[in-house]
Amino acid sequence: MSGGNEEEIMNKEYWANFILCCGLVVCAVFAATRFGSALTPKGLFVTDPEPSKEAASLVNKLYLTQYRFVRDAGRTISAEFFIRNRSDRDVKNVNILCEFFDDKESYLDRAKWILHGKLSGGEEKKFSSVSERFIHIDGPIDCRVTDLQLDEEPFFKLHRKSDSGHSEKGHGDSGGNAESHSSH
Repeated sequence: MSGGNEEEIMNKEYWANFILCCGLVVCAVFAATRFGSALTPKGLFVTDPEPSKEAASLVNKLYLTQYRFVRDAGRTISAEFFIRNRSDRDVKNVNILCEFFDDKESYLDRAKWILHGKLSGGEEKKFSSVSERFIHIDGPIDCRVTDLQLDEEPFFKLHRKSDSGHSEKGHGDSGGNAESHSSH
């Protein structure tokens, strides 16, 4: 009798393990399909950039009037951005996000540029950038301003005071020319 009980217990454990494994396989397949449908061409964790609080009201007043990309030797890309500032505030460090598409307008990739330099209120200016990147510039390209910084006066300024005892011309004769010495 004890042999029959062990066999019956083993049989129940077998079926319990079998049902548990089937349930895990179904859960794994379900999770994989959900995860696969969450993927977009941009990627799972890619979000659209949000402007900073100080820039939120000004981002829509900066217009990209034109942009160009040229592939130089190898992977070097020259980018030119023409931006018009239709606000009355001076800005700097303008962030540009460009999305690249193939000839069939399928999404390929995106790249970000930070354009260093001041753009005064009411001004239109050309910014150039050269960088080594692998991007597809042969199809449609969509670029937009995503963030910026206000160009404000610094909180404090350093002023240097010249000491009357030191010459700013350096060492040498009174005309500021260094003397030539040779050791032969």
